[in-house]
This record gives sequence, structure tokens and C-alpha cells, in this order.
Amino acid sequence: MKPTERRKQLLEWLEKEGTLSLAEMVTRFGVTKMTIHRDLGLLERRQALKRIHGGAARLENGAQRGDNHKQIASAQGNCLICYRPPTQQLLYTITKNNGEQQVACCPHCGISAQLMMGDQIAMALTTDFLSGRLHAAQHSFFVLGSVVVPCCKPSILTFSEAEVSERFQKGFGGTLGRFEDAIEFLRKDMSIHDSEGCPHCSGHAAPLGTI
Repeated sequence: MKPTERRKQLLEWLEKEGTLSLAEMVTRFGVTKMTIHRDLGLLERRQALKRIHGGAARLENGAQRGDNHKQIASAQGNCLICYRPPTQQLLYTITKNNGEQQVACCPHCGISAQLMMGDQIAMALTTDFLSGRLHAAQHSFFVLGSVVVPCCKPSILTFSEAEVSERFQKGFGGTLGRFEDAIEFLRKDMSIHDSEGCPHCSGHAAPLGTI
């Protein structure tokens, strides 16, 4: 596929789906991440799309563009659930159907937000706890309730590879699961109160846990 055809196809997908992760684009086109980064850079300079953490989103029309940029900039602040400042090692990002992006300090709060927002979420990216690599939360391998508690309790950690998650679980306990298991794990552990978020951590900003 020629570069011009690839960029055209990319814009068509974004127009239809709203957002795409970098991993999805690499898989669909069968090209390198560097190639996708070049395409996104060119299209962003042409104001044809909006780059977000780990992917891209379609541009809204008119005045909505300025509002969305403000929302995304604001989202780079504290966690939307517990108000802790996020770190790169645990970052969980959420892109809503309207293009708005928000961040959670860790997968625990990210999954809490998934429970609260439901179908409002178009895409979620989470960080591999060991490598620091962002990847789609829906494709992640989770370790649930391990003794490693770098942020909110109960601990939820994400990994991009099954083998790595299995080795970590053998050393630090917890249970293995996928995205749906993490949703059910947190649903059982806590009670969501409308807009109040997770009762374990919302609004308290307690000191970070330790291993």
C-alpha cells in the first residue's frame, strides 16, 4: 500500500471509529511503529487528526476543537478517581467517545473508571508494570491482588505479555486474569457510588503503598 493510500485509509478509520491505538494501526497496516509515527506527525501538521497518548483521534469540527484540547491538557493532571498524580510506570489513559481524554494513576483506578463510565469509553491504554510500555487495556494481562501495592488497593497491575505476568504472579502472588476478569475483580471488591468513584481511595490521596 502506498503511503498516501495508507494515510487516507487511516483517516477513514478514525472518522468511523473515533480513536485508534498505535498497536491497532501497526497491526492493521502491517508496518512499523516508526512508519505510523511519521504518518501521524504528517497528518497532525495538516490538522487532519489529533494525536493522543498511544494513538490518534479524529478532530471535531469548529469550536469543539479548542474545547477538546483544553480537556486533554487538563486530563494530564491528577487521577480522575483518587486525585493522585499519575506516574509513567502505572499510567492508565481513557479516551471517551467524544474524544475527551482522562488519566488514572494506576490500573486500579483505571478499571474503577471503566466501571463508572461503561460505554462512554472508546479506548483505554495501560502501562506494562515492568517495561513501562503503553498497550491496549483490553489486550492486557492482569495480576490481581498481589502483595506489590505501588498505588491503590487492592493492587491491579498490567503486563503486555502473558509469560511476564505469569512469572510476576509466581513471585508476588495474586491471581492472573484478562480485562474482563479485572472488571469483575474490582466490581466484587467495591461498591461504586454514582460519581464518587472508588470508596477505597476517592479523594483521600493517601501515601503510596509499598511492597
